Amino acid sequence: MYSDLTNNLQNVPIFSGLSNDCLASLAEHATTKTYQKHSIVINEGEAGDALYIIALGKVRICLTDEAGKEVCLGTESVGQYFGEYALLDGAPRSATVITESKSVFVVISRLEFENWLDEYPKAGIAIMKELVKKIRDLTENVKILALCDVYGRLVKVLMSMAQEATDGFVIHTKPTQQELANRIGSSREMVSKIFKELTKGGYIETQANSMLIKKQLPKAW
Repeated sequence: MYSDLTNNLQNVPIFSGLSNDCLASLAEHATTKTYQKHSIVINEGEAGDALYIIALGKVRICLTDEAGKEVCLGTESVGQYFGEYALLDGAPRSATVITESKSVFVVISRLEFENWLDEYPKAGIAIMKELVKKIRDLTENVKILALCDVYGRLVKVLMSMAQEATDGFVIHTKPTQQELANRIGSSREMVSKIFKELTKGGYIETQANSMLIKKQLPKAW
């Protein structure tokens, strides 16, 4: 069991710089939880006390506005994580996380994490570096939202999700147009209109579950 947990931890960016011994020890402090599709894993506003690592499945991260409307910030899949700030301050959850499919999580509570850090205090430095990097990425996202127009924001988001391929850049798990609209503060109709023009111009090619960016996207639309 612990060997399986260790393998899951090795693929998580926040723990990628740790030794095998550190990871094996951390696995002993972790548990697993399984949720069915459309289950709420954590609720916005509730007390935070654990980190969740996705071992199987997919989740969406949402906020609720004053009118009670759900706003989706994006999705996360295998190897990604959420709830990491609970390991540091135990503050209320900043978003709600809902499973998009049957999902399995590696869960590390704040108490178990602190106990593990007592054994491996130097590991905390490596973890903090990764958290700082994530905060910088979030700051860049805020900057994009503040300074770019809708098209510029969409391009930034698409390129952040894409991986280089032989014939351009590929997004292996294509987000829905509504998910993209929510992330860039626009409407699904506007995203659809931009996609149609980019497809017509030969810039992108969309398939059922993926998207190929065939050439450099224009600077303006």
